[in-house]
Amino acid sequence: MKALITLANTPTGLFMVRRLHALGYKVTVIDSYSRSFASYSNGVSKRILAPSLLHDPHGYAKTVIDELRRERYDLYVPVLEDGFLMSYYKDTIEKYTNMVSMSYQDITRAHNKHAMREYAAEADVRMPVTQAPDSLKGAFRLLEELDSAVVIKPRVACNAHGQKVVLDPKKAVWEYGQIVKKYGLEEQLPIVQQYITGRLVSTVNLAVNGEIKGRVVFRALRTVPTSGGTSSYRETVTSPEADLFDARLIKHFNWTGFISFDYMEEETTGKLYLIDCNPRIAPGAILAYYAGVDLMGAFAQLVQGKEIDALPQQQDGVRCKLQFLDLGWLLYNLIDKELTSKEKFESFKAWIKREKSYNDIESIHDMRPTFALWTFLLRNIGKLLGADGGEIFLEHSLFDQEAFEKGLAESAVSPV
Repeated sequence: MKALITLANTPTGLFMVRRLHALGYKVTVIDSYSRSFASYSNGVSKRILAPSLLHDPHGYAKTVIDELRRERYDLYVPVLEDGFLMSYYKDTIEKYTNMVSMSYQDITRAHNKHAMREYAAEADVRMPVTQAPDSLKGAFRLLEELDSAVVIKPRVACNAHGQKVVLDPKKAVWEYGQIVKKYGLEEQLPIVQQYITGRLVSTVNLAVNGEIKGRVVFRALRTVPTSGGTSSYRETVTSPEADLFDARLIKHFNWTGFISFDYMEEETTGKLYLIDCNPRIAPGAILAYYAGVDLMGAFAQLVQGKEIDALPQQQDGVRCKLQFLDLGWLLYNLIDKELTSKEKFESFKAWIKREKSYNDIESIHDMRPTFALWTFLLRNIGKLLGADGGEIFLEHSLFDQEAFEKGLAESAVSPV
């Protein structure tokens, strides 16, 4: 059996490579980065370099479809936002291999934070107060009247890309203007969302026709950035409200495939507020596997057209750590000028404490990806510790919907 995985240069991608290899697949990886650490895995049989998903989505799509035409694959699995792009070519891809994907329209709507206000209300799911200014002048007027902390978010973003938590309302106008300028968001102005003080609760679901077949629920113990972002250390937990909200949203979408949600758990009330939807697999799938829920194994069966039964419930209290990102959490705290020496020492004590946990990347049976990753990190340590350190990992992994749609007329890839 043969599987094609694209954009595997993430812990999730590496996990998928290893899991499919363990299930008996020969795995081909297509990536946009020549030093993709996941491509060094023992589970990879063939590597292909494609143009950047972000800068040349049409070239990227052509590379993937050309490979599917050349070789016979039993299944195709995109890892990151390439799934958004390739869903546009779903009908073409299904001529050559098996792929499970919602439509391009369904995926882009689920991922759009502006549209989230509408579908969350339709599904009766709680959200923070969210406003979407229709002009820069209107946005500035709104921000000038603020008296509380807010989160400024691009309408479409991945892994907190372009997101800014503004704790001081007096700085909100300036921060908003900087984000618009930096990311060229004049045509799609960022949203302004109420900041919820609390902890991040996330889920990863595998669904079929609006019914959840397997899932994991976990709380972030540490995130990068510390104000809210990607979890570097996480633990499976029980959350009845997350169960309820996920079920409502997935039924509302009539979703099939992977879909992941982020909630903020309000510190004072314990109530959950939906803050993000990623219509794809997410790193929590790794934690799910260690907690007894084999989402990837079930997905491989689903892609091959097999009916899948409901998976076992997760074991709570299972922890998983993304080592390099968790080290970043510590370093960011140690260089934070706003933290006292005592607070920095407390951060170090929390980080150095040895607790039973699994690793997202490190494996004694597959060590080359770890060496490749740490070589990359050491070479780019200066950039990584900068204000936009996380951006280095997203350089070729983001999908620019507007740029893609503008270039459709000139594309060399036909969607039919």
